[in-house]
Parts: sequence; C-alpha cells; structure tokens
Amino acid sequence: MTQPPGTRTPRTVYTVRRMSKRGLYAWIAAGVLVAALAGTAVWQFVTAPSIQAVTPSPGSFTLHTTVTVDVRIDGIDRLKGLRVRFDDRDVTGQLVVDGGRLTFRRGGLADGAHTVTVRASTSNLYRRHVSRSWQFTVDTSAPRLAVDSPRRGATFTSTPLTVTGSTEPGATLSVGDGSASVTGRAGADGRFSIAVSPPDGRQQLAVRAADRAGNVTTVRRRVIVDTQGPTLGVTVPSPATSATPTIDVIASDAVGVPRVAVLVDGKGVYDRKLSGKRQMEIGPLSEGRHVLLVTATDRSRHVTSHADVFLVDSSEKFGEATMSVGAVGADVRELQRLLRKNKAYVGPLTAVYDMITLKAVRRFQRRNNITADGVAGQFVQAALVGRIVIDQSECLLYFYQFGKLKLKFGVATGMPAYPTPNGFFHVVIMAKNPTWIPPDSPWAKGLEPIPPGSGNPLGTRWIGTSAPGVGIHGTPADWTIGTHASHGCIRMHIWEVEKLYDYVRVGMPVIIRW
Repeated sequence: MTQPPGTRTPRTVYTVRRMSKRGLYAWIAAGVLVAALAGTAVWQFVTAPSIQAVTPSPGSFTLHTTVTVDVRIDGIDRLKGLRVRFDDRDVTGQLVVDGGRLTFRRGGLADGAHTVTVRASTSNLYRRHVSRSWQFTVDTSAPRLAVDSPRRGATFTSTPLTVTGSTEPGATLSVGDGSASVTGRAGADGRFSIAVSPPDGRQQLAVRAADRAGNVTTVRRRVIVDTQGPTLGVTVPSPATSATPTIDVIASDAVGVPRVAVLVDGKGVYDRKLSGKRQMEIGPLSEGRHVLLVTATDRSRHVTSHADVFLVDSSEKFGEATMSVGAVGADVRELQRLLRKNKAYVGPLTAVYDMITLKAVRRFQRRNNITADGVAGQFVQAALVGRIVIDQSECLLYFYQFGKLKLKFGVATGMPAYPTPNGFFHVVIMAKNPTWIPPDSPWAKGLEPIPPGSGNPLGTRWIGTSAPGVGIHGTPADWTIGTHASHGCIRMHIWEVEKLYDYVRVGMPVIIRW
C-alpha cells in the first residue's frame, strides 16, 4: 500500500527484559532434566535384554533324536519371569544357565517338527518383554534313492556318462569312483542328472543322496569305462642279423586283455590275446626290407597300432639266406654276378638288392618256371648255380652250371607201364646211402624195405624231385642204362650219380622232357 507523501514509517521497538535469578535457575534445571531423561533413554535402549542366537537354528533339520537346545541372551541377568516351553511342555525347571547362555537337553524325539518358545519380562523401559518361538525338524529316515542309469555292468566308450534317477526333493547328490566325485542337487520333483568322467577301467560308481538332516542313502553301480585303445610297445632289431629275428611286444589295457596281431609283409604270424611283455620270432625272413604291423584291439574294438620297416641282413655268403629288396652285402653281389652270367642282369655289381636286381630275378624266374615273385629264394639260388635237364628220348641227363653244360650222363627212364612224367620240377630232398622204401604201387606190393648196401636198388645216392615218387638214383643194374626200364625214376651208374650229387642242391630245377 502506497503511503501519502510526507508520511513517516513507524519503527519496531524490541523490549528486552532482564531475567530474574530464579527464572535462570529454573531454566538450567529444566535443561539438566531433559539431558538426564535423554541419557536414560539411550542407556535403556543399549542395555535392553535380547535373544542373540538359538540352536538348533530355526527351520533346520537334524537326524538326532536327542538334541541340546542352546539360547544365547544378552542381559539374561535382568530377565524376570523366564519361561521356556518345548512342544507345549514347560521345561523351565530343566534349564542350565551359564553366563549369558541357557541350555536344556531333550531326548527320544519323534520324527517331525518341534517347537521351542522362550518368554520373559524385563524392567527395561525400551523392551518390557523378551520372547522367541521357533521350530526345527527331526528326520531319522534315510532318503529313498533310485538310480535309472547307468545299468549294472554297462560299458561306456566315451565320457562324460550321465547318472540319472530320483530321490527326495532338494537332496544333495554325489557320484564318485573312489578317486573323485561330482555333486549336484535333486529338483523339486526329486529328479537328478549328473555328468561324471571316471577313468578307464572297471569302475564302481557310488551314488549318494543326503537329505537336509544329513541322512544318507548309497546305491552302487559297477560299470566298464573304455574310451581309449590299449597301450602298445614294440621293439624291432634293425638290421636283424638272423633270418628269424625276435621282436618284443608289450600290450596292456585298463579293461581287459587285448588281442594282439602281428603281420610281416602283410602275412599274419601271431594273433591271440596278450597281456604284458612277450618275445616272438617272426621268421624265417629273407634278407632285405620288411614291413611290420602290430595291432592291439580291446573289447570295445579300440585299436592301437605300430608300423615299422626293418632290415634283415643275416648272411654274407650266397646260398645261406633268401634275399629280397633291401638286402645288402657280399651275397647280393654274388647274386647279381650269377644273374649276369645267366644273361638276366645288366648293370654294375652294387651289392644292393634294388629294383633293377628285382626285375632281373623275376626275369630269371620266368625263364626257369619259378613263381616270379622277385625273391631270390632257394629255388632261384639253386637254379643260378645249376639245373638238371633229362631228355627221355635220348636217355641222357645234362647238368648245367652257371648257364654252361658241366656234366652229361646216360640214364634209364620209366618203362611204358610206369612212365617218367615230363615237366618242370625241383630237387626237394637229398640222401646218401638211402634205405629203399617200397612205393605204394601194385608192382611193389608185398616187398620189404631194403637197407643201404650192395643189394639196395637205389645205390648210394638219392636225389628226390617234386614229381611224386620220382627221384634220381644209382642202380646196381648197369645194363638198364640207356633204356626205358625203370618204374618211373631216373637210374644212373652209381659212380656217376655220386659225382652229380656233389653239384646238386635242394631247390635246383629238374626239367624232364622228350
């Protein structure tokens, strides 16, 4: 509101009265009282009795039928009218008070929920009553437990494997193999599924279910875990200095005894169950390179294999050992020399059985009606040294050494009723001063064996061939030489067959023709 011109604004006047001494004292006394009351309130709040902890704890489970109830109370000495009830029974008279702790013991409890109630009054202005009521459960029954998988005796070829089943809802599960365990918890429906990875072997799985009270049920399952192949160790000498080299084989498996198979150059030499270490011969083998394959197979068809290439160098003397690709040494050089002499090999004498030597051996084998496998075995070596040719039309035996005619003898061959067969044959047996054994033929029926001596129809030497029942031998009937008078054998003068015998070897080719 606008004041008229010339109007003065009134001034506010404050009047201070002086307080009397009595009033001042009253004011101070009131302040002291208020402070005292505030301090008392704080002290009452701080020192108010209270229940701090109880055992068994609220909502807990126990498998014991005897329990000790323990109640810890701050300010227990300031409580009045303390009463304790257990399952609606007053147990105040059973209380043991020790400092700020009161306890009592109850036994013979039945399974189920049990209630503890503690009540008391106090003179505390802040908390006039102290009370606490809680429950715990006694459970002495083991939880049910059903294991659906794995089945007893089941075999697992991979891990992890899953253990499934049912038990009490919320139960704690553990699955162990004795060395480690995996835990889990059952769902609200009691179902559980736990993945475990036990080591290879015959395992006993322990499936344990523990309920909230600590009761345990255990179900055991024996299973077989086989996720890996057998262990396999092979030791091969290279070069091997024997035609029948020995190898060491070590095989084992966590589940059982593995089956071990040994192949040399694709041919089986061993096939049976083997556990531990075994030495085995894998010959006889030709000189040269060979391929070894050893496999170990377990019951779940897991296979562990070992492959190796090794060299056999068993001799330096020609004629003592079979030779094949990879062989080296003086005996190979002699082989090449003899092949060249027989016009089957062209090249330097390298003493190495290479592909050129292989082709030369095959060439020579085909010429002499020997299986052309490229291996310089007994027949090849004997044929290189010499061969026997019998011409029945001429009644003559020709012996060729190193491709050249060395000996020539007259012979007697089979009569028309018992003809000597034509064809390619080999020497299979040789004997000095043989015993004559009657052949299984009508003409020898009733005859007895004849021991060595002047009356022996075989003379002093027998060179048996691969032709059935046919051999080259001496005869005391010298007049038959040059005729067809025998029962199929080739007869010679005794002194001439003795000379021939010294040049002949087992395996040497024998060619009979007209």
